[in-house]
Amino acid sequence: MSNPLRIAFVDRDGTLIREPADKQVDRLDKIELVPGVIPALLRLRDAGYRFVMVSNQDGLGTDSFPEDDFRIPQEFILEIFTSQGIEFDEVFVCPHFQADNCECRKPLPGLLGNYFQRVEVDRDNSLMVGDRKTDLGFARNISVPGYLLNPEDPDSWKEIVRTVLDQPRKATV
Repeated sequence: MSNPLRIAFVDRDGTLIREPADKQVDRLDKIELVPGVIPALLRLRDAGYRFVMVSNQDGLGTDSFPEDDFRIPQEFILEIFTSQGIEFDEVFVCPHFQADNCECRKPLPGLLGNYFQRVEVDRDNSLMVGDRKTDLGFARNISVPGYLLNPEDPDSWKEIVRTVLDQPRKATV
């Protein structure tokens, strides 16, 4: 059996990119990276983490948020990270409103579908990073440690990565 993967599950809006005032990233001019995200993800990558994006996108595919208004900025965001050496193995998006009571909206784990059957994940050494309490609930629901990011704090990403990677070494005899 292969070694289980360490996965960094990462929210998008408010975690990778700043969330605009209207809560919808539907144009390229609304994209602004959260401070420190690129160096933080590079450190995680260099430590052996793989990346999976998990995002709630209220009303995606509706008249108020057409698919193209999401797809074009989303592809650009992925290109930015790829250009810096950061690849997302998978991207999971819930298109529903909270009132829809779907099974795939964070904090519910249904967003990942059969991911844990397809991919062997080292849950103890994986993590979830997001900017909301629902992201921490998602982390609990998929049994990985969760970290709350403050997108207004330029050191927030650095502190999370320091906590994850710079822990004292432990040995068992």
